[in-house]
Amino acid sequence: MKGVSPLVASVLLIVITMGVAAVLATFVSSYTRQTLQTSLPTCIGGNLVYISAEYPKWDDAGKKIIAVVEAQNVPLGDFKFDIILSNDTAFSVSDIQGLSLAPGATGTIMTSSLSLSKTDIKQVRVSTNCSNVKTEWTTLR
Repeated sequence: MKGVSPLVASVLLIVITMGVAAVLATFVSSYTRQTLQTSLPTCIGGNLVYISAEYPKWDDAGKKIIAVVEAQNVPLGDFKFDIILSNDTAFSVSDIQGLSLAPGATGTIMTSSLSLSKTDIKQVRVSTNCSNVKTEWTTLR
């Protein structure tokens, strides 16, 4: 009876194990890279500012909040107004125009008509599709 020597068997086992590990590592790294690129926007270094001190402002006629903002360093979209009321309850209202801004671009965002008055609103900020890119909390003008 002849068989494979223990040395050859050990070498074959190591080679097969390393081959399987290389295939799995390639698959996992490419899958992770692709998932991160498609599902998470690149927001590092991004900023959002109002273009002037007159924003955000209240439109009495339409009962809307309006702001003109500039995207800095990264493209931004999915704008929302985060609102804190005088009674300290908070909620968010999406931009009705669906605006998306390229880096350095400006645009106007606004809410739909709200069943509030300006005095009901304590503070407002604008948030974006990038969780770390928001304006500072401020009062309405």
